Amino acid sequence: MKKFLPILILAILLVLPAVVLAQVGDTATCIVCRVLNVAKQIVAAVGFGIVVIMIIVAGIRYIASGGDETKAADARKGIQNALIGLVIVVSAIFLIGLAQSLVTEVSIGALFNPVEDPCQFCAP
Repeated sequence: MKKFLPILILAILLVLPAVVLAQVGDTATCIVCRVLNVAKQIVAAVGFGIVVIMIIVAGIRYIASGGDETKAADARKGIQNALIGLVIVVSAIFLIGLAQSLVTEVSIGALFNPVEDPCQFCAP
């Protein structure tokens, strides 16, 4: 039962925007597009924020190592892990954009142009 409650809460939080948007009169494609757009923004904000914090902390640890090779090696490993995290975040954003373009039949150019609104065909 303890494992079921977080899954239920997550499912409700993922379905709630779709229910609200469905009452507005949007089509299913617009609902999915907007939910994926919010997911993309959340992944970008949280992911890039964590990566920046990790790089800053590892940089401070590298500067504070004071010539100790093990501390410097740990700090370099932290910077490497942050860069790997950056690649994962960018990949996740790209995959969400790809799913969005497949669902909404938006052009491939929208994947590489983050300014273009993939939900532009939906009513505001």
